[in-house]
Amino acid sequence: MEEKFGVVGKLYPSVAEARNAYYAHVGWKWNPFSKVRLSDPELFVASTDVILEIDDYIKAKERHLLITSEEPGMGKTMLLELIYNDLTNLAKQGDPEYLFRPIVVTQSKLFVRQMGEVIAQKLGVKYKSRMSSEDIYTLIKQDIMTHFLLTNQITLIFIDDFGDNDSEVFIKIKELGDLTQKDANTFLLNEESDFKKFASSAGYQISKDKLNELKECALNPESRDQMICMLILTGTRTHALGLKAGVPHLYDRCWEIELERLNEKKVREFVGRRLYWASGKLGSFDENNFEIYPFEEDAIPVLTEKAHGVGRDIRLLCNQSVFVAASNFREGRNEKITREIIESLPPVEKLVD
Repeated sequence: MEEKFGVVGKLYPSVAEARNAYYAHVGWKWNPFSKVRLSDPELFVASTDVILEIDDYIKAKERHLLITSEEPGMGKTMLLELIYNDLTNLAKQGDPEYLFRPIVVTQSKLFVRQMGEVIAQKLGVKYKSRMSSEDIYTLIKQDIMTHFLLTNQITLIFIDDFGDNDSEVFIKIKELGDLTQKDANTFLLNEESDFKKFASSAGYQISKDKLNELKECALNPESRDQMICMLILTGTRTHALGLKAGVPHLYDRCWEIELERLNEKKVREFVGRRLYWASGKLGSFDENNFEIYPFEEDAIPVLTEKAHGVGRDIRLLCNQSVFVAASNFREGRNEKITREIIESLPPVEKLVD
């Protein structure tokens, strides 16, 4: 065995070659903990079944959603992307429970006009460069109302790291989130010419019969008033408190879901799912029965404590431990990832991908 490992070191003299040889030796197609953006929902691990919880809230169409965590790196962005992708696919399939039009804003540090331009572009709203930001937001509102009247779809606006944007942004975002079916009906009945003009410019073809049908529905006193634009925001708990202080009306209309730190069991699952993913066996992963080779079991408690249950930091520590194990493998030593390896790693804040 020692001779085989010694030969490996000679055959693969470069660090990259040795690491690739190690990956192959332990059954991986790639490093499970490399810095890549993941979009497979099977890789997401949270302390509770938060995806189903969020799905229920969105289908209820009663409040906006605020997804927070105590600090960065706890999976908010990945969760937002998973929800956005799922809702986009379900909406395309025509599922009656998912009459939504989702868009996502991933840019941060935006001012009011920049946010308006991004949202307008995502919605396909045409605007002139010389328009004021107020006029751009007016067009966005008209688009949301027109789209709802003609398709019955609610517009979902996902905004990642909302707290990094200018505080004035959320005054305008609140105005979008305050739109209701009643506002859309009023727009149709009181500003019919503007409605028809906007609908035409947006590519909608409305016959006279269709217009009369819409007006009849708008005049129906029994029609249910509901929100027609839902906001799904992510940020830290500090950002949420800032929103509560700065735009309390918007905060009060949000369901807040806080992602918690992962406990030891969930950290083991986090590691296991990535190992199965890199081995091409994620589809057969059973959260109640899985192996974590080449990690040793007693490495997990140390990993949990050192990463403080933060997903980003778990990945960073695992990534570095893989490099150490690959180096050991190259030199003919034990290929396993032990608690001693985890303990020997520097603090997370000093690690670099």
